Amino acid sequence: MLSFGKHLTQVRTTSGHKTAKSFFTYLQERGLDCNYQYYMKIEKDQSFPSSEIVNQIAKALSAEVSQSIILSFCQNQFQSFNYLFDSSASEGHSSDLQKSPNVSINQGQRELTQRQIACLNNKQENYFLFLLLTLSRGPVHIDEISSYFGLKESIKQLEESQIAITTGEYVTSTSSEFRFPISDIEEVNQAYMNFDNWDLEFSSQFDFENLINKMMIRRISPRYLTAIKRHIDTIADFVRLSDESDQKFNNDVLHLQIKLSRGHIPG
Repeated sequence: MLSFGKHLTQVRTTSGHKTAKSFFTYLQERGLDCNYQYYMKIEKDQSFPSSEIVNQIAKALSAEVSQSIILSFCQNQFQSFNYLFDSSASEGHSSDLQKSPNVSINQGQRELTQRQIACLNNKQENYFLFLLLTLSRGPVHIDEISSYFGLKESIKQLEESQIAITTGEYVTSTSSEFRFPISDIEEVNQAYMNFDNWDLEFSSQFDFENLINKMMIRRISPRYLTAIKRHIDTIADFVRLSDESDQKFNNDVLHLQIKLSRGHIPG
């Protein structure tokens, strides 16, 4: 059984990266969240990585290689149960990382930086491309992006801000879920206001089918307001949880926009 560090080194060399620095840069661009010194300790078996780091490394690689990384990690972590693992499954596999359009590099939730927010706020097309990539189940071909007006020109700006990355003819987001931080900075809050307005135009930009369009203004008793808000929260939660664990079944994108306001008018 190879140590995890030796297995990682083997994966690096068979993937065409002669130096650890080159491979580290490749992984970091695809969401690896650690410094180079720590990565080198892992390769040299001076430090055993956390499951989070291994998960980030695995998700930056092709499916076959990522499986071998996970198996190697588990086999080294649970050596007393070595009989559970097929030794052949954790041997290194050669893989052309640069050419595979099936590379999955999304790394889960990450917080947007002020620089990234400024990039998205620079123009509407940047924001729409950001939404397209984060909603995508995998890399998107540049030709598909080009079919929407103005989005192709936004690829470079999103790359420079480390929101997106291009591998061959495919573009993907560096995270499957970006989080917008709470901020008291005026420029950031102004950007959020722009995003709210652009959200209203998102479905028309991508020619979504209009399923429901309701608007209602009426007088109500204030005692019903809490119940109404609770029902709206229930609908939002239901939509949020309506995806399948197997991404291949999540074929539809739903654009739900709910705005509830109250006030007083004469009469």
